Amino acid sequence: MKYIPHDFRTVFLFLTLIIATPMAMAQKSGKKPFTVVIDAGHGGVDPGALGRKSQEKNINFKVSNRLGELIKENHPEVKVIYTRTTDIKIPLAKRADIANKANANLFISIHSNASKNRSANGCQTFTLGAGSDAEAKAAAMYENEVILTEENFKETYKGFDPRSSESYIIFELMRSHDMELSVKLAELVQRGMVGNTSLNNRGVSSAGFLVLHRTVMPSILVELGFISNSNDENLIASKSGQEKLARGIFNGFSEYYKLYCKGKEGKETKKSSIQQPAAKEVKSTVKESRPVFKIQIMASDIKLKSNDKRFKGLKTGYYREKGFYKYTYGESEDYNEIVRLKKQISSKFKDAFIIAFLDNEKINTQKAIEMFKKQTK
Repeated sequence: MKYIPHDFRTVFLFLTLIIATPMAMAQKSGKKPFTVVIDAGHGGVDPGALGRKSQEKNINFKVSNRLGELIKENHPEVKVIYTRTTDIKIPLAKRADIANKANANLFISIHSNASKNRSANGCQTFTLGAGSDAEAKAAAMYENEVILTEENFKETYKGFDPRSSESYIIFELMRSHDMELSVKLAELVQRGMVGNTSLNNRGVSSAGFLVLHRTVMPSILVELGFISNSNDENLIASKSGQEKLARGIFNGFSEYYKLYCKGKEGKETKKSSIQQPAAKEVKSTVKESRPVFKIQIMASDIKLKSNDKRFKGLKTGYYREKGFYKYTYGESEDYNEIVRLKKQISSKFKDAFIIAFLDNEKINTQKAIEMFKKQTK
């Protein structure tokens, strides 16, 4: 029989090394663990969309829980936070606040789609934006309508009316440092769901989802399938289908997380380096500098507050030139998008005009248009 030491300190140290999880060690070292917030859409008195035999809130909840379990099992160093762990209703604003307060790295909101058109089917993944098409806008409107059942929703959402298309102007050409990361995550998650199920691939789209608008990290909203379609409902409401969907989303998350870790390797930085995970990825992201178009709506010799009434509810930016604060709305590398946006706000700002920047320096607009045409041939 081999000798087994009975020294308590030795045994304690041995057990500590065995049971200490990577997350616990990261916390002990002072490093913030990678954090993902998983949001099960709807809940409580808000059932979401209704199928023939199921409720959206229950499907969302089961897939969200299983997704979290898979992340914990395969990436124990990752911290998982759920916006709800029981069947309760949580306001959209609070869901985003949970992620923001946790200083999360990712926000994934899980939903199930519905349509009056019973033939509509398939899974889809969304990032924040103006809306890729009419169906994307309709999906956002449907999900946003839940705020109408919340107390003081007008104050909380600053007068946003989810039923009015005019309210969605705020999402036009929204850009942030998180947008590219959100799109990357959405692409990987969508590929994971399609590869793991028989669901129709509806692709990646953008739409004005309020829950994504209020988050300050890369965020996506997943539509698992159409609860209004009998075939889709059979899959997303079944235990086996929910397992496949959760694993598909997990596969996408896992790929994203691996890229994130590669970008972080050997570095301590505040921003994710996911755009430079490997040589083949870097090669695809190297681009010639492109002009950025904006709409100038007004100028002032004093700096105005962001909620100034003269902006008529638009979210603006500004630049300084010759002693003036010049206020702009929207921005895009696509000149055609800016032209469309200018038409949309023409009734509010008749004298608005398009300007252009290259590498953060203002340039001649006509020259920028010529560059755009040449680069998009």
